Amino acid sequence: MKRRNIAELVIGALYATGALFQAFDTLRRSEEFYRVMAEQSWLRPAELFIERALVPNSFAVTVLVVIFQASLAIAIFSRGAAVRPALVAGGVFSIVGALTGGPAETVGYAVLALIHFRLASKRARLSVP
Repeated sequence: MKRRNIAELVIGALYATGALFQAFDTLRRSEEFYRVMAEQSWLRPAELFIERALVPNSFAVTVLVVIFQASLAIAIFSRGAAVRPALVAGGVFSIVGALTGGPAETVGYAVLALIHFRLASKRARLSVP
C-alpha cells in the first residue's frame, strides 16, 4: 500500500476518532468545552468569535462538528471520488482550528492542513482513487 493511501487512512481514522470523542465527551459539556477554547485562544478575534458565536450555540455546533467529522471519515474511507474533496474540507477545518487554538494547536493544525492539501494535490495529479 502506498504511503499516500496510508496517510489518507490515518487521517480518516483521525476524523472517525474525533467524531466519536465529540459525540461521547464534548457533547455532554459543550458549553464548557468552548469556554475553555476561548480562554486558550491566543488571537483576540478568535476568542471573541468563540465567545459570541460558539458558546451560546455550543450544543448545535458540537452536533454539526460530529456530523462533519463523521462525513469526512466516511468519504475518506470510501477510497473513491469523495476523498479529494474531503481532504480539502479537512484542510480548511484544520485552518479554522489553527486560528482558534492556542499557540501549540496553531502549529499542529497548520501542519495538519498542509498534509491535507498535499495529499489532495497528489490525488488530483495522479487521478487515482
